[in-house]
Amino acid sequence: MKTNILFFISSIVPVFFFNSVSAQQKVLQTDFNKGIWEQVGKGLQRKWVSGSESTFAFWKMDKGAHVAPHNHPNEQVTYITKGSVKVLMNDKEHIVKAGGILIIPAGVTHEFFCLEDGTEDLDFFTPVRKDWIDGTASYLPQQGKSLEVVAQFNDARPGNVAVSRTGRVFATIHPLAGAKQQLVEIVNGQPIPFPSAELQKNGQPADNNKFDTPLGIITDKQNRLWMIDMGLELGKTRLWCFDLKKNKVIEKIELPSAIAPKGSFIQDVAIDEKNGWAYLADIANPGIVALNLKNKKARRFSGHTSLQAEDVDMIIDGKVIDFGGKPARVGINPITLSDDRETLFFGAMNGTSWYKLPAGLFRENGNDNVIENAIQKVGDKPVSDGAATDKAGNHYITNLGGHSISKLDSDGHLTEFIKDPKLKWPDNVAVSEDGYLYISVNQLHTTTAFSGLPDAGRPPYFIYRVKL
Repeated sequence: MKTNILFFISSIVPVFFFNSVSAQQKVLQTDFNKGIWEQVGKGLQRKWVSGSESTFAFWKMDKGAHVAPHNHPNEQVTYITKGSVKVLMNDKEHIVKAGGILIIPAGVTHEFFCLEDGTEDLDFFTPVRKDWIDGTASYLPQQGKSLEVVAQFNDARPGNVAVSRTGRVFATIHPLAGAKQQLVEIVNGQPIPFPSAELQKNGQPADNNKFDTPLGIITDKQNRLWMIDMGLELGKTRLWCFDLKKNKVIEKIELPSAIAPKGSFIQDVAIDEKNGWAYLADIANPGIVALNLKNKKARRFSGHTSLQAEDVDMIIDGKVIDFGGKPARVGINPITLSDDRETLFFGAMNGTSWYKLPAGLFRENGNDNVIENAIQKVGDKPVSDGAATDKAGNHYITNLGGHSISKLDSDGHLTEFIKDPKLKWPDNVAVSEDGYLYISVNQLHTTTAFSGLPDAGRPPYFIYRVKL
């Protein structure tokens, strides 16, 4: 990040526990040149924002793009700035070229056809497009994939999700809402404390012998579950390991304070069980922590531009999302490993690029210059919170603004894997052995830490899965 992030994190941590920021009327400001395009149909992309009384949209269209017949209770002012469109309305055909304006009254059915590649359209609606916010706009194309509910949470938000090789499902409980439990297993659709109730914090002060504020979890090929505990109250970062055959803690590794000082926000983890290494992402002081699981020595790699947030807004349901009282600018967050454990992948939450790096450079203690020179861009990504990489090298990346999951294939092509209005902040994903993608969904943008307002989340929250 470009600000003093350690000060920022220390100032935002009390929000996790006290949840008491007063509401204020916000002035929205964003830059569409820096925003992320949302794919809403073949050859049809949009960016949009809403105030309290109106919605403004910027469309980019390719020749042949089509918006099916529809109507809405909003007056619409359409201004074509490039290219041209054909609009059918009231049994009449309207050709609107660059510089042309068309006013569509509320409740009138209309249909759009794009006539030229590179067409750009600015639309103004009043009142607010509520059907865009709740995802009920009927004219947007629906994909054949459907979400299956794995677990429903009525009084807590799931954080990250992990699936064992035998199909057991685990989730952390997100610390932003002051959860009493920290780690659960999903049994018959219900969250059960794992591995025991005694290890859960349960609303008590931080205890070195219990969980504090964990978030990132992952399973490895040796049937172990790993969980990174950020220790926001305790002031120390710990990596927990659980034997899933015996359902017990087998290791608890405390990161050195020189590597993970108090105020660190280490929230994602990738495990290399073949070579005995763990790779962790810190968003507080954006960097990668590489931990040798055999001798417990750790190093930090930071300072490179690939680890930093880009100057792009996180826009969800037409609103610019804040973090700590200003538009979110969050650095490295999702981090994954290739199936052979030789390539490390990562990207910033507020970032549009997905990077790769040979993991062997950390194992060989390569210096920072060597590591920097080895970083390569794999492809584009959306503003995201979580990612998973499958055996074939495909990357499934949560798309926060699109209520979707994007797929970046092994050739670097980015497509939309599934889009569903129920994906209200898809936080994290995990790929299972039997060919499913598990998704934790928790409306994190409605929490005080991101909105600066009292928590506006509407339970239930979910873990879903979808067939790959």
